[in-house]
Amino acid sequence: MAINQDLPLSDVELEELTEFFESKLVPDDAMNISMLHGYFTAIAIGPATVMPSEWLPKIWGEGGSPKLETLEHAQNAIGLIMRFYNQVIDTFMQTPEDFLPLMFEDEVDGKWVVAPEDWCVGFTMGVFLREEAWAPLFEDEESVGMLAPIMAFSVESAGGELPEGPMPDEVRKNFISLLPEAAQAIHAYWMPNRLKKPHGHVADSIPKVGSAKTGRNDLCPCGSGKKYKKCCGGAAKM
Repeated sequence: MAINQDLPLSDVELEELTEFFESKLVPDDAMNISMLHGYFTAIAIGPATVMPSEWLPKIWGEGGSPKLETLEHAQNAIGLIMRFYNQVIDTFMQTPEDFLPLMFEDEVDGKWVVAPEDWCVGFTMGVFLREEAWAPLFEDEESVGMLAPIMAFSVESAGGELPEGPMPDEVRKNFISLLPEAAQAIHAYWMPNRLKKPHGHVADSIPKVGSAKTGRNDLCPCGSGKKYKKCCGGAAKM
């Protein structure tokens, strides 16, 4: 039975997806779950549409596709990723005030501290998918400050190259606390762009992905227009 792609991931499914990205099945330079959440956030709230056929391959880094040995395994992994993507979109479409970045915690000197770097780097990678479309925000002197909390942990590139020297604890905590508000503000900033269509019609907001159960000869749910076996399903070695 096909799973509703609008159904949010359960805690168990989120843990399954997290473990998948931490496993040997994915390339060493693939995103982790926190980076993926930041990446999807930028795609969801940005000024221009990015289809899954473009953003999906970049999840795996330069190491190629994941090692999925069966069609069922491929369908399950891709299905969880697509639902995770839809979940981010739904949050901003329905309750943007409830949005929270998905960030890891690291143990430092016996204390658990929030580590926002991966999420912010993932967000920046999402911005780079449509860098020219994002340019007006970077050039808007009155509004560019909303990017500051994100850029503080992902400067200058999406490779995670951070400023030299440690950030003062209070400054770090303040930037982290501002991340949800920053994402919500960016979402509101780009709302007029997302609602416009070429002929003045109102769009149905951000495009989500459809059906979960896909046959090898069906069109791939990522939107590439290719058959599943020639696209995302190509990772399954039958």
